[in-house]
Amino acid sequence: MEKRKPAGLLVLPSPLRTQLGALPRREPGRTSVRQDAEGSARRRPCPSLSLGGVGEPAFLRQRNERERQRVRCVNEGYARLRQHLPRELAGQRLSKVETLRAAIGYIKHLQELLERHRPDCNSDGESKASSGASPCSEPEERG
Repeated sequence: MEKRKPAGLLVLPSPLRTQLGALPRREPGRTSVRQDAEGSARRRPCPSLSLGGVGEPAFLRQRNERERQRVRCVNEGYARLRQHLPRELAGQRLSKVETLRAAIGYIKHLQELLERHRPDCNSDGESKASSGASPCSEPEERG
């Protein structure tokens, strides 16, 4: 039976190793690493990325604008949700998570109110007792 050598590191022949080592490994959007005089690595931004957006391709501008528009829509949705929360929370500055938690709590509270008053209502939402205001019907506006 033939004995195999244990698996170890793959050793490349020296000419191939130097050729591969000389190739720069750069990806767009990454920082490049340069060696200074002492041999320590120092980072500098890649020239392909411009901060002013002057050399930015059209598809990147469009993608960024779509993302900004999406964020605006999400923020508007949270603002509208905050408007529907109870007045006690109106003066507070709520984060997005706090807004969602407050909305969940408020919805549960409204569901409990409906469940509590449901036995007093017909399937139409009208009060079984025909007199006066019902918790199932909305109050009439008088102008």
